[in-house]
Amino acid sequence: MQRITEFKTTLSPADASSILRKYEESESRLIHEEYHDAGDGKVVIILIFERYFLRTSGRGSMTVILENMTGSNKVRCITAGSGDSLFNFDLGASRNFRRWVEEALSSYIEENSYLEK
Repeated sequence: MQRITEFKTTLSPADASSILRKYEESESRLIHEEYHDAGDGKVVIILIFERYFLRTSGRGSMTVILENMTGSNKVRCITAGSGDSLFNFDLGASRNFRRWVEEALSSYIEENSYLEK
C-alpha cells in the first residue's frame, strides 16, 4: 500500500542524503540513487530502499526524494508494496519503514512541516 510522508529539514538535500546512507538499517538495502543538479544550488536526490517484511511475507520499497527546488529543503518518503493480500493491508510495515528516515533526520526536522497522504 502506498503511503507518503513529507517534511522540511534544515539540512541541504546532499547532507540529508549522506546521513540516510550512513543510518541505513541492516534490514534495508539501498538499491538505487540519483543526483540531479538543476543549477543555482537547486538539487533533487532520489534514494530507493528495499526491505523484506516478515509480518507481511513480502518486500516493500521506499523512495526518498530530497529536494530544494522551491527554496525549502524537503524530504518526501513514499512506501509501496509492503502489503500482501486481497485487501493490501501492510500491518504497519510502511509506517515502520518511513519511521527510520524520521529518526535519522529528527534533529533537523522543522516543526509543523509534516504532510501525510
